[in-house]
Amino acid sequence: MRNTAARATGSLGANVSRISSRWRPASAQIHPHFMSKTVCNLECRFCSSRVCSRGMRAILLADTSVELFSTDNPPKNQVQLVHDDYATKNCSCRIRDVACLTCGMVLGYHVTKPCLPCLESCNNGHFWMFHASCVRAQERLDSCGSEVLVWGALPASQDDMEQETLSEVISRTGCCR
Repeated sequence: MRNTAARATGSLGANVSRISSRWRPASAQIHPHFMSKTVCNLECRFCSSRVCSRGMRAILLADTSVELFSTDNPPKNQVQLVHDDYATKNCSCRIRDVACLTCGMVLGYHVTKPCLPCLESCNNGHFWMFHASCVRAQERLDSCGSEVLVWGALPASQDDMEQETLSEVISRTGCCR
């Protein structure tokens, strides 16, 4: 997306996990170019609260000097849309700011209505953006904890247990081991 979406940039590290057949891709519609990008855990730079476990390092298509992190799934119980939608400067997309639920600081934005030219451009399909200056990133490891996880090996959002909080697991399963 020209102004609002991001194009993923290089990995945060040299070690990348192999794509395993037991994992489904994070998104059936993600462009093959993004499958080898590193998955990051993101936390708020202001209060250290967890923001999301499905971050991707990216750059703003309209201004490649702007570093972002993006995600394919709205982070549950960690961020909140704030204020009203507003127009971007370089296209017809509508966006809304996203703030940390713990400290209230604005961390990025959500593309609430992407414009057609942005949808047709080569992008990672993510609509939740976080400014690199507002979050800290750490490479996410695979389920064995031995290799850096890449988007091509990331489970589909609904199957990604890493993004569940302990209280959600207890609520879903009825127990805590």
